[in-house]
Amino acid sequence: MTKQFYDESMVRQQEKVAATPDMVAQRKIMLNQLALKEGEFVLDIGSGSGIFAREMLEVIGDSGHVCGVDSVESMVNISRGICPGGEFLRGDATELPVEDSTYDVVTASQLLCFVPDVAKAISEMFRVLKPGGRLVILDSDWDSLVWNCRNRELMVRVIEMMTGPYADPHVPRTLSQCLTTTGFKITGRHSYTVLNWEPNPDSYSVHLVGFIKPMMEASNEFTMEDWEAWDADQKETALAGQYMFSVNRYIFNAEKP
Repeated sequence: MTKQFYDESMVRQQEKVAATPDMVAQRKIMLNQLALKEGEFVLDIGSGSGIFAREMLEVIGDSGHVCGVDSVESMVNISRGICPGGEFLRGDATELPVEDSTYDVVTASQLLCFVPDVAKAISEMFRVLKPGGRLVILDSDWDSLVWNCRNRELMVRVIEMMTGPYADPHVPRTLSQCLTTTGFKITGRHSYTVLNWEPNPDSYSVHLVGFIKPMMEASNEFTMEDWEAWDADQKETALAGQYMFSVNRYIFNAEKP
């Protein structure tokens, strides 16, 4: 995740997003896919706030170990407080600061979309896994986003801005080939939909607005009038009973031979 995108205010907003029921459900799905066992060593790349690391540590127990790697220093500091039982390092997905063949499990959620060299990141995951180790990746294709509105032109501009920090907003499309080329054996592929029919205060889509407003304020392509128009459009859509937000996450399971 880029340091340019995740400043201190964005980090705090990310914490709020992680606490939403939508993201709680997503982490439960990921835990199920990881199939963790007591005593396993787990590497969480793009570990963010450390909430998921803490949940994994509860499964693997004191005999296990969770290490989180994130490129954003403020995220690393927050995660150390949220998950004091884990280890957290500042590092890049394409140059992981860990030894070869160290981990039973490697996982990354909503990370690879930010990485310019996905092939190198996947090769690093392969390097640090033990033979027989498991990999579980989750990422989104943002063409799957449905966010109902009345002002379609303005929404298109907002979505383009929102996905601007991503190196590849469609990274799931090429992950299968990248995994097999690196040497992984793909063992499963699944999808999970984040779906909000109402703009509830604790929904993923409403908290996502917490990213959009400061991005619009910082952009030369938008004015405060644009923000007010977009915000009013969303409120009018909801009042008409037409609110809908939906985006697909894609989960890849793989194994190192």
